[in-house]
Amino acid sequence: MNKAIYIILLLCGLKNYAQVDSLNILSYKEFIFNVISEHPIAKSAHLKEKVANAKLLEAKGGLDPYLTSSIDQKDFDGKEYYNIFKNKIKIPTSLGVSLTGGFDNNSGYNLNPENTTTNQGLWSAGIEVDVLQGLLTNPRRTALKQAEVYQTIAKNQQLQLLNELVYEASKAYAEWQQYSSIYSILQDNLKLSERYLKNVKSSLASGEKTAVDTLEATVYLQNNLIDLVKYKQLLAEKRLKVENHLWLENIPIGLQSNIEPESNIIPHKSDEIPLDDNLDSIPIIAEKTAKKQSLILKQKLNREKLKPKLKVKYNQLLGTNVNNINPNFDIDNYKWGASLTFPIFFRSERGKYRESKYAVDEINYEIAYKKTEIHNKIVANKKNQHALIDQIELLEKNISGYQRLLQAETQKFNYGESSLFLINKRQEKLIESELKLLSSQNKLIINYLDYLLLTNRIIPEN
Repeated sequence: MNKAIYIILLLCGLKNYAQVDSLNILSYKEFIFNVISEHPIAKSAHLKEKVANAKLLEAKGGLDPYLTSSIDQKDFDGKEYYNIFKNKIKIPTSLGVSLTGGFDNNSGYNLNPENTTTNQGLWSAGIEVDVLQGLLTNPRRTALKQAEVYQTIAKNQQLQLLNELVYEASKAYAEWQQYSSIYSILQDNLKLSERYLKNVKSSLASGEKTAVDTLEATVYLQNNLIDLVKYKQLLAEKRLKVENHLWLENIPIGLQSNIEPESNIIPHKSDEIPLDDNLDSIPIIAEKTAKKQSLILKQKLNREKLKPKLKVKYNQLLGTNVNNINPNFDIDNYKWGASLTFPIFFRSERGKYRESKYAVDEINYEIAYKKTEIHNKIVANKKNQHALIDQIELLEKNISGYQRLLQAETQKFNYGESSLFLINKRQEKLIESELKLLSSQNKLIINYLDYLLLTNRIIPEN
């Protein structure tokens, strides 16, 4: 079943005790659409995706070419001691290799001989390679991969925020449904009490009933009125909880007094309960799995630092002539060098590697525990769903029986063979069963919502 249709049927599950003009109904679909598109938390959740994109852009910046240029000049006592003009461009790559290029143009009477350039300047083009540490695994490449993994982390964090928001909003709507139906039942009961009192007064005038019967009917009416006032206040509280989730252009909006929730018959068949549960797709587990990938990347980088650093540089030198600055290639003109760094004990590196290794082990334990916890919650939830469905079916049969008993008692009362006390008792039992039914239906709805939240189905697809 389509998730959107399924959850709409689910949350339209309280029995339709009152007919309302369809123009005055706020449907669950409209309500949730507003929550997802307008609620501040939903908008905040979407920012996580933008933050992830910003992090990816930042990581890609590690591969950006950069240009350095410097000039160093000294004139003293009318002499140009030296004029050193250096330019260099460096192009990093995801491997431990960087391409370099440069142009130097130096002059002066006291110029250091190693800075001497030919005629119009000296060009160079070369390469820098991390031969051991950093060749395949290096901070630039690791940062880029971690930023890509963070995309997944942010997506699942966003899903968790939206799931929780829709879950809380759906619970608020379900409670609004429940108390709207309760209030409707009590309104009908009050009308019935008023009719009983009117009939008793008529019978008193004709001598068929006594003043005690009138007093009893009045007290029963007053009790029902007290219950109605009580639940009217509770219904107002549930409406306010729904209004907490209603926003438009960053401004909270309220419900008009004539707006009602939709309500239909709840689906009871057990085959309508989705039974598959792919734990790896659940946002909290997917987030932890992505965090594990990030920690593994950090672990690989720390392990790479256990190698010595050997950097090799080679530059082909390209001289110029007197007339122009065009480079002249000569294979014998070059400059190269190498540097080796080798910590004696590697204690700092070994400590960081072990720390990152333990972090991976820790998150593995967290993932295993969370999968077991969610699996057991799903199993328990399914059992609760079936138990509540059976309970609802029994309560509906119970209500049908109490309705027949009340009708029979009312007929006996009309023939003078019963009392108002017995009618009131029948009516109380009927209302008690109807309220139990509403409570059980609401528990089933909350159970459905718990299941949809656990299995990442809470947000409608459409």
